[in-house]
Amino acid sequence: MDTTENIEIRLAGAGDAVLISILASTTFYEAYFEQDESENLARYISDSFEFRRIAAELDDPAVVFPLIFVKGKAVGYAKLDKSSSLECVKSMNCVELQRIYVVERLYGSGAGTALLNHCLSLAKSSGFDKLWLQVWEENPRARRFYEKHGFEPVGKIEVPYGDVIGTNLVMAKAL
Repeated sequence: MDTTENIEIRLAGAGDAVLISILASTTFYEAYFEQDESENLARYISDSFEFRRIAAELDDPAVVFPLIFVKGKAVGYAKLDKSSSLECVKSMNCVELQRIYVVERLYGSGAGTALLNHCLSLAKSSGFDKLWLQVWEENPRARRFYEKHGFEPVGKIEVPYGDVIGTNLVMAKAL
């Protein structure tokens, strides 16, 4: 299903905290429920996407949340953080794509690509020369998606996740 002609993308405002919290919880669960232990997944979602936390992030001038809508319905979001950095990202002028998710039923529809392209354009028009992200090394679908769009591995980082430690690949793309 190609949804590209029915897409609208806009930056979230303070009134979108509940929407982002629900989208984030739903899309993260859909992405990882088959691989992760339920308790670890529930704890991570509860901590990371709690409404007050999202509201505080929306108040942070270094963070922006693009929201994607298809036929007027919210189907995904991204989070860019201008203040984030890692040693393996060789640029002083970079921005992190901390999150990018669409609902599972739209995988392969072009919605994720449209949202990623929007984030790349937004980063470039904001004066950044590199966009970087982390992706769980055991998520081949996401890794293929980023590789297809020109991201290259630049390092690895260990990430605590519930009662386990995961390894994320750090990938970057020049803008």
